[in-house]
Amino acid sequence: MKSRRARIAALCTIVGLTASMAACSADSGEGSTSPVVIGMNSGLVPQFEAYAKVYNATNPEAPVEVKAIPDGQDDYIQQLVTQGLSSTLPDIVFNYDSLNQTLVSNNLLYDLGPWLAEGKDGLKGDSFIPAFLNQYQAEGADGPTTGIPVSADSTMLFYNKSLFEKAGVTELPTEQWTYDDLYRVAEQITTASGGAYWGLRTPAAAGGLLFVDYPILSAYGSEIYDAEANAFVFADEAGLEAWETILAPYVEGWGSPYPTASGQDGNYFAAGQVAMSLDTRPAVSRYRTDLADDWDVMNLPTIDGNPTVGGGSYGLSIAEKSDNKEGAWKFMAWFYSKDGGMKEAEPNGVIPATVDGLENGSWLDDPNPVPANLIPATQYAVANAQLPNAIPNEVQPKLVPALEKAAQEVLVGGKSIEEAYTAAQDELNALLEK
Repeated sequence: MKSRRARIAALCTIVGLTASMAACSADSGEGSTSPVVIGMNSGLVPQFEAYAKVYNATNPEAPVEVKAIPDGQDDYIQQLVTQGLSSTLPDIVFNYDSLNQTLVSNNLLYDLGPWLAEGKDGLKGDSFIPAFLNQYQAEGADGPTTGIPVSADSTMLFYNKSLFEKAGVTELPTEQWTYDDLYRVAEQITTASGGAYWGLRTPAAAGGLLFVDYPILSAYGSEIYDAEANAFVFADEAGLEAWETILAPYVEGWGSPYPTASGQDGNYFAAGQVAMSLDTRPAVSRYRTDLADDWDVMNLPTIDGNPTVGGGSYGLSIAEKSDNKEGAWKFMAWFYSKDGGMKEAEPNGVIPATVDGLENGSWLDDPNPVPANLIPATQYAVANAQLPNAIPNEVQPKLVPALEKAAQEVLVGGKSIEEAYTAAQDELNALLEK
């Protein structure tokens, strides 16, 4: 089936009239005046509709309109593949770090690398924090760059001062805390509560939150996947030590309960049932609404002097088959500019994934006094975020289930950490060899 651009060109040739040809020329090819369509996750549609309204008020040659896409990853991928076959893809595609490889493997994304290197329309690749932009670099360091991160979401330690006081514990988190400090104080609070609340919200379904697990693996000197060796290595000696630390609150019994019920949230922090929680910065807005207790945030503790901050992002990409890449890029150049889209997005909790945005963005002027340490904790978190290598597309969907299974075999099935995680590693490496 012909693309929209090809159909218009064919129609122009058939009509053969000078006036019609001029009109057709204006509606085809690069720089088309037809709308730029953004396919956006439904939860973000209201925000992007607001951004589009502001952008369209600048009278661009190609205005922007926003359409919702399916929330579920499988449904979204299927829709994009189907639209790609019929040349009806959005011009700008919603993307996120762990999805990028899958979209690239389906030939859905355009390489933005040359335009970023050129600084086309003022949008420069070297203005972005490398750890976040690299998540959209497919096929290694020399591969195409197929997305641009919108917000640098990173982890920090949330703590409930009211529960510390209730437990009679006066030692609050500091920038100097190590994981030993975190666990020692968390156990004190759990013990003092007599079972009424816990010192630490342990990550729900251990293994399912890579933004928590990967930085701890990295701090111990391991990682999830070694790209050079094309092998999973999370069950090496350093990795097993990391998993022992990750699972300790469950194994030793002073963390919040392991979520065994299907769909169990396990977010006891919002309910005021845990004194501390590892969470991402966007959770601030939820806790400002849901938590009446006195609370604050702090840098995540270190391990052997190494940061344990995780993070991720969602991003924007341009569809490979878009007929209006130039118009799409012009919107993105406006959207990522400090005085354009970022000025509109930062009040919604967006932390620009750029060096200038981190140092000088309007988010630094947040007037809300809760939590009091939000600005310095955010700056530390974004600057120190440890983000994993991209996982090969054919195995990526299997990783989290394999890690969750290993945790369950340890916590419920009685297996040793070495036995469970070595089996998971072997299973994933066998898939790489197929």
